[in-house]
Amino acid sequence: MFSKRMKLVTVALSAILTAPAMMGAVTYRNSVRILDEGDHAKTILTQSSDPRVILEEAGIELGQYDTIEFVERAERVYHLKIDRAFDVAFDDGGTSRTVEMVEGETVADLLKKAGVTLGADDVITPALTETVTPETQVVLQRITYQTQTVSETIPYETIERHTPLLKDGKTRQLEAGSNGSQTRTSVYKYVNGQYAETVSETVEVTLEPVDEVVLYGNSQATVTTLEVPEDLALDANGNPVSYVRKITGKGTAYSAWDGAKTASGRYAIPGHVAVNPNVIPYGSKLYIKSSDGSFVYGYAVAADTGIALMDGRVTVDLYFDTYLESCLFGAKTMDIYVLE
Repeated sequence: MFSKRMKLVTVALSAILTAPAMMGAVTYRNSVRILDEGDHAKTILTQSSDPRVILEEAGIELGQYDTIEFVERAERVYHLKIDRAFDVAFDDGGTSRTVEMVEGETVADLLKKAGVTLGADDVITPALTETVTPETQVVLQRITYQTQTVSETIPYETIERHTPLLKDGKTRQLEAGSNGSQTRTSVYKYVNGQYAETVSETVEVTLEPVDEVVLYGNSQATVTTLEVPEDLALDANGNPVSYVRKITGKGTAYSAWDGAKTASGRYAIPGHVAVNPNVIPYGSKLYIKSSDGSFVYGYAVAADTGIALMDGRVTVDLYFDTYLESCLFGAKTMDIYVLE
């Protein structure tokens, strides 16, 4: 009886021990604690030691830039930590977007992920070595320069030369004017395609303008360019108050090329006049005007001579800057005041 009972117990125990195998039971060998950022930690039992498989079994998905840390803490006991990527605001030359980043990455890493290459003059903030956080705002300013070269006209100026050769207010062109030209080169700076400032500007004159010279009638004007002595005083009629002698005679006019010299060695300029040096010695200081008072040559110095002066046909030959002025003068009866 006892033997029969033992046999039954043995069969029952054998049935119990073989039941799991008959039912397809699974024996778990690993315990994995999953730490998912922003979510509660949870532990799962698994036969796998592959973290990717473990996450799939746990129904957890990874983003493109998410990273994991899989560490065995004890025998068959693991910690699986997920570091989730976060968005960082990125202003790319005025266009806003976000880039997925993970902890510890820098601005340089962000640009690499964004597929952005910095130009030589581009400005990035924060610095490339700066570590990014979810609060970081990365701004890239695209800097470009444009060089522009334009041709410009330099307008000529009109110079009025007052003269007693014309009636008051009348004009006569003495020299024609012509425009010049210049090249202006400008370098402009643009930030994100928008004009920011003019960096530099240079101007190169390629053709100098030529001023127009116009004679302007003014009966009060004088021709001479010499500096008038301070002690030269004129009376109410425009005649010198003090002089050595007065000579009246025929006055004519002449001109010469630039740089020409007179018989006395002085340069031929308005104010240096031709005389008979036997009558009026070279260097004599003079004041010359027409006898009728309609024309004033002004303060002058005896400096030149000529055949007509030496033979007495002409008393004084007045020098003018241009041939036109000498023609406008013609010939007049002149009073020559010898001051000294």
